[in-house]
Formats: sequence, structure tokens, C-alpha cells
Amino acid sequence: MISILFICVGLNLSAKTITDMAGRSIDIPDNIERILPYDVKTSILLFSVAYDKMVAKSLLPGSKQLMLISDKYNKMVEVDMKNIESVLASNPQIIIAGAYNSDNNYEYFEKIQKRTHIPVVIIDLSIDRLDKTYAFLGTLIGNKKQCSERALFLQNIYNNTKKLITKNSTNQANVYYTLGLSGLLTDPSGSKHTEVLDYLKLNNVAKVLIPTGGHANVNMEQIFIWNPDYIFAAGYKGDKNAYTTILSSNKWKTISAVKKKNVYKVPSKPFGWFDHPPSINRIPGILWLSQLFYKNSKDETRKQIIEFYKLFYKYKLTEKEYKLLFE
Repeated sequence: MISILFICVGLNLSAKTITDMAGRSIDIPDNIERILPYDVKTSILLFSVAYDKMVAKSLLPGSKQLMLISDKYNKMVEVDMKNIESVLASNPQIIIAGAYNSDNNYEYFEKIQKRTHIPVVIIDLSIDRLDKTYAFLGTLIGNKKQCSERALFLQNIYNNTKKLITKNSTNQANVYYTLGLSGLLTDPSGSKHTEVLDYLKLNNVAKVLIPTGGHANVNMEQIFIWNPDYIFAAGYKGDKNAYTTILSSNKWKTISAVKKKNVYKVPSKPFGWFDHPPSINRIPGILWLSQLFYKNSKDETRKQIIEFYKLFYKYKLTEKEYKLLFE
């Protein structure tokens, strides 16, 4: 819940102190019109409700023209948070930064705030709290109608997903998620990059230590032991995914997921449905996996994903484009 204490100057409300989603007290302007997102995952969450207030989007490494998102996002200028001069030149009133339930160290954000003298407001990007984040933003930036609309959409997704999981609680599928070309880079269970799997109570077979960044290298011996029933392959840092490698290599042919033809490419336009970045873009991943594992109907899944693209990417997804997402 957002807590606000107004500071009065005469009869005018000129500033306020808020408690952000990390529990930090921050002094911010009363009327916010210029916002700078801290990073890409924050940029795409803010876009649907604050694109007209964003002075820039965050720099995306290997930047390219993104598909299936409004041109307004592609045309937005980029600012690299590592370049303090550029940050100051964009003249934001506040910086908004995304964090997660598991985060408990905000020292770096404090340093940015002290160095720039710009308030840094932390919001929650945890996959199960995104509705609360939009509700918070509605009060923070004064766009309650749009924020409430998105919060309600997410609440409906959460409620429906919980019902599906409860109704189909006998699901015991073992899942392996891989990034890049080799098939041997994964995100372990408990990583913020696999919150989609954890949220849906799917058994991520990669029970290994979570390295810095969340990605772990494994070997084929481990894959043989885990013997996943399903494999999901995503691209990484511009590389293609391992889908073709896994299906064509003799090394993988005895794995249960390959024998049962349960190997899938993770859709990635405009952003990955599991992570990269781990932000609002993971909601279509929840919807898709709910269809695969919890019997959500294909028609309902398609309807919800098309509505998601409209609300959050400001993009009208056609039936043809929807099908192409999975190819």
C-alpha cells in the first residue's frame, strides 16, 4: 500500500513524501510529469501507463527495432543509466526502478539517488505482485484509470490461474528451461528468471545453485539424470534458441521430452515470455503454460494474450501474428 504524507507550502501542495514498494521514504514532487525508468524491465512495465511521461526508455543492449509493440516505444530515445551526464540531461523529476520480493539490498539505488539528487522510487516486479505495482503507480503518477484497468486484468489472470492449478493439481510434469544455442545454459529453480515456472508450481528440474545473474551452466550427464518431460528453449544475448539442436542431436534423443515431442520454443516478440527481461512480459508466459499444463482453453488463451498486447504493448495483435509467435 502506498502511504503519502503531503507537505504544504501556503495553500499549494508542492511536494510529498511517499513510502515506495521497498518500504523506503522518498520525497518526490507533487505533480510528476517527467519519469526516467532505471532499466529495460522497468521501461516496459511503465510504458503502457506512463509513455507520455517517460523522458526516455532504458538502453537495451544490442538495441534493435522491436516487433509487436507500439511504434511509440521504438521511437522513444534511450538513456544509459551508467552515463550520469545523459541521465541528468534528460531532466527527470524521478527515477523509477524495479526490484523483486527476494531483493533486500537497495544500496545501489541509494547511491544513484545521492549522486544525481533525483528521487529513486522502487516498484515491485515480482510476478505475483504486478497488480499491486500498477495500483501503486496509479497513485504515484496520477494515472489511476489506466493503472486500475491493468491491475484488474492482472488480478483476473491471477485468480483464474489459481483456479486452474487447484482443479488440475495432479500435474507432475518435470520441466527444463534452456537459453542460447547449446541447450546447456539454464535458469535454476528459485531464480527470478524462472518465476513463471515457480508461480505455476511446475517442477523445474534444474536444482542447482543460483549464480550471479541467475544463469547456470550444466552438462548432458545432468540432463540425462533429470530426464525432463518438457523442454522450453529461449534465445540469449542475440543467439538463437536450442530448439533445432535439441531435436536433431543424437545426444538429446533419449530424453523424455524429445521422445514425446514436448520441446517448445519460447515466444520472444517483443520480449521473452519467461524472462529477458523478467518483467510484465512474463504474463503471456503464464497464460501459455496454463494452456499447456492446466487445461486453459486455446480460445481463452489466445483471447487473453491478444488483450495483453493491447493493454501493455499498445499493439493490436492479429490472428496471423498470434500464430507466428509460436513458429
